[in-house]
Amino acid sequence: MKQLFITALLLFSINCCMAQVSYFKGEWTIINKHDLFTGIFKIAVKKDGTAKAEIVWTYLATDSSSQELVEMYKGKKGKRGIEYLEGRFDAATNDLYFKGKQKDDPDMILGLDKYHVKLAANKQAIYGTTETEGTNEGLLYAVKITNSAGQKEFLAAKAKVKK
Repeated sequence: MKQLFITALLLFSINCCMAQVSYFKGEWTIINKHDLFTGIFKIAVKKDGTAKAEIVWTYLATDSSSQELVEMYKGKKGKRGIEYLEGRFDAATNDLYFKGKQKDDPDMILGLDKYHVKLAANKQAIYGTTETEGTNEGLLYAVKITNSAGQKEFLAAKAKVKK
């Protein structure tokens, strides 16, 4: 009986702690600017609502009206970095809140943002805003991709950063 209880407790603990993992692919830009990054997202949500995400970002373009940004990103088109996020998911409203905690950024293309995004009602997209250095001008949109294809693409992109 004791073994049965321990086994049931262990299975319950594993079930409570396991996270549902989803993959998304999308873009980030800034309102009225030409800044553009593409990303592949791995988002894991536990049953208690805690969430973690990893995003492999690829830099594509920056606003040419900012000479400082032009210089900072010169020669970096196509470079990648990984942003690691922690946050929570509110199942009642489909809201995701994340905060960037760390990054793997060998080419210095990333900042750590705060994310205020919503999971679409059909669970096939996420969209919302990001906050950088006190401004809330970042726009994010991504569509869900299958877990098998998403995992493969995510791991391949991550490996290119970690090489």
